[in-house]
Amino acid sequence: MITNIKKNSVGTASFDAKFGKMRKAQNFVTYPIHSDMNGETITIQSEHRFAIIKVASGETLMSANHAQYANSMRLQCDIIDGKAERFTIDKGILEPLLAFIRGTAGSMVGNNAMCVYTDNSNANLV
Repeated sequence: MITNIKKNSVGTASFDAKFGKMRKAQNFVTYPIHSDMNGETITIQSEHRFAIIKVASGETLMSANHAQYANSMRLQCDIIDGKAERFTIDKGILEPLLAFIRGTAGSMVGNNAMCVYTDNSNANLV
């Protein structure tokens, strides 16, 4: 279940979701999809999880729950240790998030008040 999709201060999407074996929903942010990326995957992170989602199929590789911030290194360690979760997000559940992400595309997005800008120019490719 994906809910509460909105634009965050760096110009990408934030949302609440419960995936796989998660007990309760967490707030996730999407990583920017910059100009040298092809839009085939989206990367998301919460305080406790890190995941990579294949846009076309919804196939997801997610880290185990971590007390401290999860990141790509923790995901790699979880894969080696056999703790990473693999599952597929139904296209009907994923599509509203993808549509929102497409709407955040821009070469210099973010919060003008904080002077934080991000290259999210290929977000329209997801």
